[in-house]
Amino acid sequence: MGNSIALVADYFRVSHVSSATIPNSRLSNILAKMHQGRSLTKHSLDFLQQQNLPELYRLACREITYEAYVAGLDPDYLRMHQVAQSASQAKDAELQALAAHYLAQKSNHSTRKNVRKMDSEAERQLRRKREREATEAVLAAQRTRQAEWKAQRVRNCELAAATYHSRANTPGYCEPTAQDLARYFHLEHIAAAVSAPLSDLLDALYRGRPLTTDELTYLKHSAPSDLYRLAFGQLSLDEYIALAKTVEAEAFARKAREEAAAAARIARERDPEYIKMMQTQALYKKYDVSLTDKSLMPRMTKLLQQIDAGERLPNEDLKWLGTSAKRYFTAPIRTAYHRLEADFHADQYLLTQNPWNAINACGHYRKCKQTEVALRLIDSIAGNRIKQPKVQSAALTTRGGVMRDLGRSSEAIQMGETAHKLMPQDYRPCTLLGAVHMELRNFETGHNWYEEARKRGAPEQGIDSELRSIFQQLDSASREAMKSFLLAEDSHRYSWLKQTRYQETKKRG
Repeated sequence: MGNSIALVADYFRVSHVSSATIPNSRLSNILAKMHQGRSLTKHSLDFLQQQNLPELYRLACREITYEAYVAGLDPDYLRMHQVAQSASQAKDAELQALAAHYLAQKSNHSTRKNVRKMDSEAERQLRRKREREATEAVLAAQRTRQAEWKAQRVRNCELAAATYHSRANTPGYCEPTAQDLARYFHLEHIAAAVSAPLSDLLDALYRGRPLTTDELTYLKHSAPSDLYRLAFGQLSLDEYIALAKTVEAEAFARKAREEAAAAARIARERDPEYIKMMQTQALYKKYDVSLTDKSLMPRMTKLLQQIDAGERLPNEDLKWLGTSAKRYFTAPIRTAYHRLEADFHADQYLLTQNPWNAINACGHYRKCKQTEVALRLIDSIAGNRIKQPKVQSAALTTRGGVMRDLGRSSEAIQMGETAHKLMPQDYRPCTLLGAVHMELRNFETGHNWYEEARKRGAPEQGIDSELRSIFQQLDSASREAMKSFLLAEDSHRYSWLKQTRYQETKKRG
């Protein structure tokens, strides 16, 4: 066997277990992981438990230390290990002797060959002999151990039966309940201990009735390992009680810690300050705000609470959002702001029938993606009631914008042109026409309309912002065409098209 495998087997005192010294066997791999300090999977732990190595299983589960593991091994178990270890050492000594012998015979090739053949045969015979002896030693130790466990099992039953009869004959004796039995075996921390079938098995152990093979199997797989070891005879009652008390105390301590933590959590969740903090966190999450400048938090919190309560933002707060807190003016806040403004102006229109209220409301509905609502509202304005060209032009421009949102480009162009004829000096119909033509890839026509809008006072920043928005919404080929056209028109003015984020936008398309 390999040196490292032998050392690991020696370390865990399992040299007598044949599979522990076989390279790449499941047990030798598990032992190697334990020796390296690595955690085992549930499948590995289950396999280890099935090998009838209870103390090694407890060590693997980290229920005991290595020192406690070694100290807890019974003498016969250690003797088996030592026998196997001695056999392994003898084998190594013989191999070394053979190696020395081979070196001494190098002078004569044919003689060396014959000697090697003879020694090889002798080695095989010695190996087989050692394997037989080791196997016989292991089997003998196993038989001894099984006999000892059986004897201890009988003693446990006899002691339990005697104790039970002594108690039963005491005046005023009452049969123990399932709860009493769980307390007697220090299993109150296990809920299953007070119900069948485990409670019935505890009663049998209490009375000293030997358990059947099926009952022992149930305990092995469905009860604490120490209880199974008591029932099987691997532990005396006193040894079991000492171990069970420790486990029970740990379980109760853990439960106390959990209950204390739960009580603290409940108290914290009922604290008004905690409730307020959680509500504030939920509000920031709802509106996608992540503040890095905590000095802005009081005003931002108040602002979010206003919006969430359906209150319109004062002009100074809106200005603050557009300047000092610009980086936190998130899309959800913008949507909420425009929805509140749209609803306000729509209500005013219902009260006053002033078409300007409906026009303003439609503008805000468009910005919060409520296009259908905007269409219904702008269509509710009676055309024959609008006499002033300015109002007629504004209504047509607004409806044209709604048509643009709905993808009805030809209607949008028609309304924009009519609005422009009504108010030739108003830049708003020009920006509508510029946007629609740009989206239709009529770049020269669209650019001309934007130039007309600029001449009539349209803010250049607003035009450029709209061009950026249009550019990002086009498909890849259209973006490339729009970029080429604008850079050819004015490479300095439209230099933003050369920025990295617009290059990436192109690639993603």
